[in-house]
Amino acid sequence: MSRHGDISSSADTVGVCVFQYPMPRLHTNEEVIENAKKICEIVKGTKIGLPGMDLIVFPEYSTMGIMYDRQEMFDTACAIPGPLTDMFGEACKEAGVWGVFSLTGEQHEEHPKKNPYNTLVLINDKGEIVQKYRKLLPWTPIEGWTPGNLGTIVTEGPKGMKVSMIICDDGNYPEICKYLSLEAGALLSTSFEHKGDRCVLHHCTKSR
Repeated sequence: MSRHGDISSSADTVGVCVFQYPMPRLHTNEEVIENAKKICEIVKGTKIGLPGMDLIVFPEYSTMGIMYDRQEMFDTACAIPGPLTDMFGEACKEAGVWGVFSLTGEQHEEHPKKNPYNTLVLINDKGEIVQKYRKLLPWTPIEGWTPGNLGTIVTEGPKGMKVSMIICDDGNYPEICKYLSLEAGALLSTSFEHKGDRCVLHHCTKSR
């Protein structure tokens, strides 16, 4: 039984917080850093309010927003690891929680010749990046991201639970989820976002 208002967590149960964070409209690296600081404070504050939380998940576009201006997209593209993941790592370490964070975008290996990736990172409670996932199927023509080249990845998450991540439209292709269900049996974190007056949504589902 969980305490009133808390998330249920025990030796064999992982407490997950799916945080509905509105997509920001940002234009510069300075604005991205300020927004990342807010996310770090949310990680630490949520753990205080929900001590049973083992994993916190943030939506696609929550850190950097979407850069409709092509030059802004390249100017704000980040390296992984880099300053943003260092900030998130410190917050996870201080709070003693795992976190899923969105980075839109991650610099391409041939940056700035090619478009960035739409990326999620899973960071453990020691502040280490333990999984990086690049969106396989960007929503064209709205999204200009380079399609991901890392495939689906399964890693050990909090309390030994298997965790995998996909992003938004990737979840519309059943082969991805079927593989993770049959081959990995992982907790599947699906990150997606809606603009305007609708809620930002995130969901985690056990794939088998």
